[in-house]
Amino acid sequence: MGSPFGVFSRYEESRERTVPDRVLIKRLYKYIRPYKKNLLIGIVTIVLSSITGLLSPYLHKVAIDQIISPLNLSGFLWWIPVFVIVTLFNYLLQYIQVFQMRLVGEHVVSEMRDEMISRLQKISLRYFSEGEIGRIMSRPTNDANRVRIFLRMSLTEIITDVSSILGSFMVIFALNAKLASLAVAILPVAVVLSWLLGRLSRNAYRKVLSTLGGLTSQINESLSGIKVIKSFVQEEKAINEFKVTQKKNVDSSIRAMLISSTYQPFVMSMRVIGSALILWFGALMVVNGEITIGTLVAFVEYQFSYFLPLMTLVAQYDQYQSAMAAIERMFDLIDTKIEVEDPPADRAINIGRIEEVRFENVTFGYDPTIPVVKNVSFTIEKSKKLAIVGQTGAGKSTIINLLARFYDPNEGRILINGHDIKDIKISSLRQQMNIVLQDSFLFPISIMDNIRFGKPEASDEEVIEAAKTVGAHEFIMKLPGGYHYMLQEGSSNISIGQRQLISFTRTLLMNPRLLVLDEATSSIDPYTELVVQNALKKLLEYRLAIIIAHRLSTIRLCDEIIVLDHGTIVEKGTHAELMKKGGIYGAFYRMQFREEEGIV
Repeated sequence: MGSPFGVFSRYEESRERTVPDRVLIKRLYKYIRPYKKNLLIGIVTIVLSSITGLLSPYLHKVAIDQIISPLNLSGFLWWIPVFVIVTLFNYLLQYIQVFQMRLVGEHVVSEMRDEMISRLQKISLRYFSEGEIGRIMSRPTNDANRVRIFLRMSLTEIITDVSSILGSFMVIFALNAKLASLAVAILPVAVVLSWLLGRLSRNAYRKVLSTLGGLTSQINESLSGIKVIKSFVQEEKAINEFKVTQKKNVDSSIRAMLISSTYQPFVMSMRVIGSALILWFGALMVVNGEITIGTLVAFVEYQFSYFLPLMTLVAQYDQYQSAMAAIERMFDLIDTKIEVEDPPADRAINIGRIEEVRFENVTFGYDPTIPVVKNVSFTIEKSKKLAIVGQTGAGKSTIINLLARFYDPNEGRILINGHDIKDIKISSLRQQMNIVLQDSFLFPISIMDNIRFGKPEASDEEVIEAAKTVGAHEFIMKLPGGYHYMLQEGSSNISIGQRQLISFTRTLLMNPRLLVLDEATSSIDPYTELVVQNALKKLLEYRLAIIIAHRLSTIRLCDEIIVLDHGTIVEKGTHAELMKKGGIYGAFYRMQFREEEGIV
């Protein structure tokens, strides 16, 4: 990992990156290779189109020298059809090249975006907790779109311009080497300046992309926290913070535009100087009989044929630098290290049922230098239920994260059925367990599909039966459309208690061997808790369970309780044993459960 703040943080994106363009292009070609036939057709038609475009000035030379000057107007009888055929053929080639190059661009970016999304599904939770979601989102959206535009349009323009420039050089040197040498004498100056501005341009456009990612992140945070913002009357603060972030993006964009805007005036100046030199010395050569008027006219037209493409090429080089910066950022995501990986296939263990969970001296910290849990050891087996109690920040949820193998311990080990958790196939482990959170996430799809999310093959009857068992069926049937009722984003059209009941139903339908409840009933009102208590008992039957809870009614379902304090197990036993001991759990009980028990 590149920084202590995550791959997609402000810190990481502000780092200077100097990956050579040739390395990026070589990697990009891996995605282009399956479509190299389309690319080849596109390039060939681009070159042919450039050649047919270069025929027009030469046909003008022929018309002046062989038809107009000698007043041989009958020559137009063959000249006009040839000119029309060449022009129409040029348009046909342009159509083919545009279609083929856009086809390549769409497919390449689609595959890169697929790979980025696939990587996002596999990389560790650390990167989402430490990085900024908006900056992560910017890579498969904003950056991918820049690359898409470059491959669909800018690459075509670059190849066309290069072909036109080279073709023009070949023709003018064939017409008259002396005048051609004069015409191209000033081009090295333009090339050198373009190279210097290109280096500045790439850094400027990387900054633009970075600030754009920050802008996306700012918008995402504001919209996600809009309820909190309004509750604390912080709308003006949110607006001002957005303006500051937007100003950074605008300033970086203006700087990039200032650099790119120097291209065209410079190239146009070179063109004017070149035209003046060609007309001056060309006129002298016509007077001296060294060239014809038609040749001079053709030279002026060919000067347009390589100076206009040169101006466009320099502008496209600006787009090229922007695309290279975007490609580099996309590969940053694709190359993100998967911190928690499956074991090698030859030794990966598929577990049938979780019969035992054992923590042996486990130490872990999200920052390895600051442990969150220290030397934690416990064992649960068969159908035992374990409650984990402790103050906020004691490390309760961290234990669950380690058990689900969202992270790996820094020290110690976790054993499942006697096997090191690192030797177990991750999908096999997680299919045998289910975590119900305090605020379980539901997707903006129908209730039926949400319940069936972990078991897509479940029938409607199985879904309804699970909902009846949990006690969710009654309220679901009161909703418009019943089980086909569509949830809004953030499940804002149902209550928190209803959301949790749907989550319980989803868990029961999966029938996991190991059930983890992480403050799962803390957001449910007392009436709803009465509804789910019997369902919860049924849910816990004949299965291992780890319960993080504050409510006595839930903790009393457990066979053993461990008490965490600053990441360390300080007490362990049953409710009665810990109450008799009168330690931290006793004090915690009296403070948290007094109202529930009616103790004065």
